[in-house]
Amino acid sequence: MKKYNSNILKTMGFLLCIGGTVSAGSVLAADKPACDTCAGGFGEDWSFAVSGYARTYWGVSLEDHDETPSNDTWETTMARATLYLDTDIYTGPVSWKIVSRFDREHQTDYLKDLEANTQAIGATGSALRGQYMDQYNTDHLQELFREYYADFALFDGKLNMRVGKQQLVWGESDFFQAMDLVHGFDFRWRLFFENNEDWRKPLFLVNFDLDLQDELGGSLNFFVRPGLDREDDIGNNFNIEGGRWIPHPYRGVDFTAFTEYNADHTDGAQDDPTFGFRWNSDIGSIGYSVAYLRTFNPAPIMNPAVNSGVPGAFGVTEMNQYGELANNQVLGDWIYPHINVFGVSANGYMQMIDSTLSAEVAFIPNKPYNFGNLYSSLPGWGGVKEKDTLVTMFRIDKEFKLGKYIGTNRPSLSSVQLFDTWILDHDDNDEIVEFASFGAQKREHTAYLTIFSLLNFKRDTINPIFVVGTDLSNGGGFGIIGTEFVFGDDWRVKIEADLWWSDGDKKTNAGNATCNVCANPLGNPENSASLFDWFADDNQLVLKVTRQF
Repeated sequence: MKKYNSNILKTMGFLLCIGGTVSAGSVLAADKPACDTCAGGFGEDWSFAVSGYARTYWGVSLEDHDETPSNDTWETTMARATLYLDTDIYTGPVSWKIVSRFDREHQTDYLKDLEANTQAIGATGSALRGQYMDQYNTDHLQELFREYYADFALFDGKLNMRVGKQQLVWGESDFFQAMDLVHGFDFRWRLFFENNEDWRKPLFLVNFDLDLQDELGGSLNFFVRPGLDREDDIGNNFNIEGGRWIPHPYRGVDFTAFTEYNADHTDGAQDDPTFGFRWNSDIGSIGYSVAYLRTFNPAPIMNPAVNSGVPGAFGVTEMNQYGELANNQVLGDWIYPHINVFGVSANGYMQMIDSTLSAEVAFIPNKPYNFGNLYSSLPGWGGVKEKDTLVTMFRIDKEFKLGKYIGTNRPSLSSVQLFDTWILDHDDNDEIVEFASFGAQKREHTAYLTIFSLLNFKRDTINPIFVVGTDLSNGGGFGIIGTEFVFGDDWRVKIEADLWWSDGDKKTNAGNATCNVCANPLGNPENSASLFDWFADDNQLVLKVTRQF
């Protein structure tokens, strides 16, 4: 973190140097303007535009949560405000983008209850901090300036470059990622109910797009990440600091009190460069891509603390280090190991069913998984095993003309997506888990099915959306029912119900009426809680009000 505060000056200086070089001249395809007396020779081409929005979020729980002593039904769980600014600056042949976002949250009574409950746990001897509001708020310069980059072209427009902090999307999935692994995602404040671009974590990249259409019938996109980003900017963030979206039964339990993130692990050092390339072309009417990516494992992996003395406690029988000894010798380190991803995607229109079909296949050799201690309070804390993994996504997008039946003003888009993770050399004896701390053994195939439909009424001023997703391998699922109301060019109001169901396999804690997790903050032994069991009892209503400008 301290290192990065100086890196921001280096990266901004790098951008300015490139911009100055390109503006000066000479190798770019853009023509100079006719105005020879304009300042810098590019005066007529200089301009800028600013757009954005101000938005408020209000979330209400529809169910009670066991981690707090009071009844949480109809309690406000989220009171959030966001200011978003998108600035485009044009300086002749160089275009600049600055995207800034400022988030602020009010600590609701529900979050105060979680914090108070955690302090009660700490009074019993466990060092669980429970101070987790920072993860919801903008408190760093690099969170305020989400993106800043320069676009320019070289060699008569054949090579387009984007240099700076940016988002690079390689994938077509909405809720689960096959090839969209260049960046991590921040799931802490709203889980996966927003647009991907809202929680994707931008990175500093040197991004090239080489047009080879005339020569080879396609284009080559390749990038290098020099490793100038913050430690917090790599991998996915889950709510392990405690708060409203840590899985049950850990609401209010701050796991970073007895674990820590290690961004310097030899198998996943944050400042090691990462890179990738992607070839895009067509075969007839079918577009396809072939890609290779060197990146970080999206989910954090636990490197257990082998000298902690925990084995024998909480039902734990073994803890094995991964690569090197964990810095944190209470329970261990969260790390993001490097992975290699080989991917293929294809999409095209099929006239027979009047639909667009898309598919992605990603092969990840030696993908790391936590394993062991399935019948303990710390399943997955046995260490790490590497398994060849094949991730696939198949998607069908189709428009339905429903106007004469329900009064929509244009065709309604529906999409079906099937997402599968296949561990190629799966063995039940490996005792692999989905995520450390939860004991459902990961199956050979983990498949999710999602379906969504978007309807448009009254000239797109009333727009309902319906989403449903289910875990075909383990049971459970989620649903989203919402409607956005559009008032003129500026105002948007959306009300949404986020719903969950599970097969009843929950991880629980033994406690008392005032502190449900005091007896065992790590949770009672279990070996059955999978993804959608973690969020049982989390049904909620969310209201979003947006003023665009």
